[in-house]
Amino acid sequence: MSNDELNALQRGYHKREELEEFGVLPPEEIVKQKRVALIECVEEIPCNPCAVVCRVDAIQKEDLCALGTVDWDKCTGCTLCVAVCPGLCIYLQSIKDGKGYVTMPYELLPAPKVGMKVQLMDRSGAVVGEGNIVMPTYQAKGDAYPRWVVTVEMNDPALSYEVRAIKIVEEK
Repeated sequence: MSNDELNALQRGYHKREELEEFGVLPPEEIVKQKRVALIECVEEIPCNPCAVVCRVDAIQKEDLCALGTVDWDKCTGCTLCVAVCPGLCIYLQSIKDGKGYVTMPYELLPAPKVGMKVQLMDRSGAVVGEGNIVMPTYQAKGDAYPRWVVTVEMNDPALSYEVRAIKIVEEK
C-alpha cells in the first residue's frame, strides 16, 4: 500500500489538502498580521492540555476526545500550547517582511541555538528547504526528556504552510 492510499492515522500526519478541507490552516491574511497557532492532531483521544493552558481561550474542544480548534482572532501566539502538547502536533505560523516563520516543538540533540542552520522538513519528513533558528529557545519543564520550542525562519513564506520539523546541519 502506498503512502497516498493510507489515511492520516496510518500515515501519522495529515496531508495539506486534508488540513485545508478541515479549515485547520490559517488564512494568509491572518498569518501576515500576527503569529497564530494551528493544531494538526491525527487522533481523537482523551487529551486537553492545549485548551487548559490557553490563557485567552483561543483553543476549544467540544469534548475531551474531540480535536482542538483555534480561534485565530483570540490567539496571541504565546507558544504555551506548543510546549504542552504531548502529541507534538501544535505549531505557530507567521509571515513577516517576506519571510515565513514556524514555531514548533523540538526534542532532539544537539540543543538548538539561535542562528543555527537547519534543514526544513515537511509533514512526511521530506526536506523542503533550508532556514535558521531565530527565536530564543526554552526547554519545557517537568518532562523526563528535553523539549524545546524553536522558531525557524525561511526565505520562502509559502513554506510556513509545509514545514513541521527541522534537522540541525550547522552547530554554533
